[in-house]
Amino acid sequence: MFCAQTDIAPELEAPLDQAPPSDALAEPATRETIHALRDAVSTFIEARLGNPADTAQAGAMAVPACVLWNQFLRFDPASPDWPDRDRFVVSSTRHRPLLDALMRLAGQTVAPDSVVEYGVHPAVEMAFGPSGQGLGAAIGMALAERQLAARFGRSIVNHRIWALSCGTELATGVAMEAASLAARMRLDRVTVLFEIAPHEEDEAEDTLARYAATGWMVRKVAADDHDAVQAALSAAIRSRKPSVLACSITPRSAPPRPVASATGPAPDHSTLLWARAARRGASARRSWLRRLVKHRLRAEFERIAARRLPSFWREDWLRAWHTATLSAILPDPDTIQADTTLGYGRQGLDILRDLVPEMLCLSSRRGRERTEAMPADQTLPDCGTLVHGLAALLNGIAVHGGMVPCGAITFVAIDRMRPALRFAAMMRQQVIYLLTDDGLALSEDGAGWLPVEQLASLRAMPNVLVFRPADRRETMECWELALRRADGPSLITLSPMATDANAPPDLRQRRPRDGSARGGYVMEDARGPRQVTLIATGSEMVIARQAQHLLVRDGISAALVSLPCWELFARQDAAYRAQVLGDAPRIGIEAASGFGWDRWLGPDGAFIGMEDFGEAAPSSELYRRLGITAERIHETAIRLVNETGRDFQSPSGQKADGPRARSVAGGTT
Repeated sequence: MFCAQTDIAPELEAPLDQAPPSDALAEPATRETIHALRDAVSTFIEARLGNPADTAQAGAMAVPACVLWNQFLRFDPASPDWPDRDRFVVSSTRHRPLLDALMRLAGQTVAPDSVVEYGVHPAVEMAFGPSGQGLGAAIGMALAERQLAARFGRSIVNHRIWALSCGTELATGVAMEAASLAARMRLDRVTVLFEIAPHEEDEAEDTLARYAATGWMVRKVAADDHDAVQAALSAAIRSRKPSVLACSITPRSAPPRPVASATGPAPDHSTLLWARAARRGASARRSWLRRLVKHRLRAEFERIAARRLPSFWREDWLRAWHTATLSAILPDPDTIQADTTLGYGRQGLDILRDLVPEMLCLSSRRGRERTEAMPADQTLPDCGTLVHGLAALLNGIAVHGGMVPCGAITFVAIDRMRPALRFAAMMRQQVIYLLTDDGLALSEDGAGWLPVEQLASLRAMPNVLVFRPADRRETMECWELALRRADGPSLITLSPMATDANAPPDLRQRRPRDGSARGGYVMEDARGPRQVTLIATGSEMVIARQAQHLLVRDGISAALVSLPCWELFARQDAAYRAQVLGDAPRIGIEAASGFGWDRWLGPDGAFIGMEDFGEAAPSSELYRRLGITAERIHETAIRLVNETGRDFQSPSGQKADGPRARSVAGGTT
C-alpha cells in the first residue's frame, strides 16, 4: 500500500497511541448543570419540531451530547474552523435537530435565521449521506489526525474525533469494514456514541459484540445518567483502542419547558450555561496559536491548512517526468518498467509522494498487487478486500483537511465504492481514485472481472471527473489535473496493456499543450481533407492508431482524436468541440459499453466496443473475439465513407452497400 512520506517532528512529545494528559480532562459538571443544559436543548428542539413524539426522538441523546460538549469537546465558538478543534460528526439525520440546538445554544456563531448545513457553516463537519458513511468518515478523520501529528508533532496536532450515530448505521457493512480498519490501525482517537431504543436492545447487543470482537472498547450506559456517561467518555479518552459508547434510552418523566420561538435568540440562562465550555475552548486555541508561532514548520502547516500545493511543485513535477522519460528511453535493465499507463500511474504516484508530502494513499489488496507498491508504513496496513471501508476513510481524510487522499483499487471494485464516491462528489471533496485493470486486461481471471458498464455509469455521476489516459504524456497530464482539482473527486483509470511503441516520434511536438486539460484533442490529424475521424480513449488508442495506418495505406484521410476526459471536453465551447470532432463520419473505439457515445459520434457515427460481459480469455484474444480490432475499424470506416456518398473503393476492391448498423459492438455489423 502507498502512504504519505512523513518526517517525525521533534515536537512530537509522546507516542501517537498515548492518551492525552490528565489535565486535558474537564472537571466534572454538576447534575444540575447537565440537566439544565438538557432542558435548554430539549425546549429548543420542541419549539423547532412542534411534535412531542419527534421531540422525544430528537432529544433522546441530549444528556450524552451535553456532557460531551460541556466537558470534553474542545471547540472555540468564536473560531469554528480552528484547525486543532475536536471534530464532531453527526452521521444520522435523526440527530440533526440536536446538532442545531447544540450549535446555537453553545454560541457557534450561527445567525438566528441561518441554516445549519454542511458547506454553509464551518462547524458542520460533514453532510448527511448514505447510512454508514459518517462513521467511516470519522475514522478517516482520525487517520488524518494521526498522520499530521506524526509530521508536525502533538504540540499543534492534538485533537479527537467524536461521532454521534445510531444502531442501524453501525450495523451496516461499510461501518463494520471501517471499524475493522480502525481497530487494525489502532485509531484510538475516535469515539462513537449511539442510542439504543427499548425495542432495539437485541440488535444493539449483537452490534456491540461485533465491535468488541473487532478490537473496539465497548461501554453501555443509561442515556440519562450523566455520571455514567462522563465516566465512559473519560475511559474512552484514556483507552488505546477506538471506542463505542451505547446509550440506553428510557422515557423522561419531566417534560421540557416551553419556549416562545426556536428561531429567536437562545435564553440568557442557557447561553450562560455554556460559557465555561466556551472559555475553555478559547483558552486552548490561544495557547495553540502561541505554540504555532514558535513552531519550526509553521509555514508548512499553514500551507496545508489552506489546501495549497507546495511552491514550485509543478516545475519539479515536469523535471521529474522528463528524467523518468529519459530513463525509459535508455532503460536500466535492472529497473526497466513496462510501457503501460499502469506503470506511468505508479511512476506519477512515486514522484508526487516526494513533491507533495501530504499525499496519503490507501490501497486494496488487488490494487496494491497491480501497482507493485513500495513497502508500506506499518501504521497503514493493507486494506485487503475492505473496499467499502477504504472509500469511506478517504472521504474523512479529505473532509478533515491537511491531506490529499488517494485510493488504489481495481476497476470493477468501484461498484463497491460507489456510495462513498457519490458522497465525495456531493460534498465536493478532493479524492483521487487510481482504478487499475482498465479495459480487458483481467480477462484471464474470468469474465466477471471485465468492466462493461462502469465507465458509462461513472461518467453519468455529477461532479466527477473520469480520466482515461492513453499514454505517458496523458497520464502525466491527468495526474496533474486531478491534483489541481479541489472541488470534487477524480478517477484515473489505468491499464496494464502496453501503449503504442510505434507512435510517430514527433507526435508529442504536434499535440496541443492543453489537450488533456480540455478533455479532448486531435492526437494525429488527417493528411488532407478529413474523410473519417477515429475517436478512442485509453489503451484502445493503440488499436485506433493501427486502424488509421491501414486507412492511410488505402488512401483514406483519417484523423485520430483522443478523449481522455469527457467531462472536461463537454465544458468546452461548441466551436472547439466541432474543430476536434470534425464533420466527417466518426467511429468511437472503447473496450466498454457504448452508452453515452452518441453525443460524440452524431447520427452518422458508429461505435466499436462491447455490449456484453465477454468471456474468460487472454486479453489479446478477447479483443479479437469482441471485434475490437484494427481490421474491424478499417472495414467500418470504409462503410461509413461509402455511405456518405464519397463512393470510395479500396485497392482490394472492397466496397460497402446496403444499410449500415449504427453499432458494431461485440463484433457484429
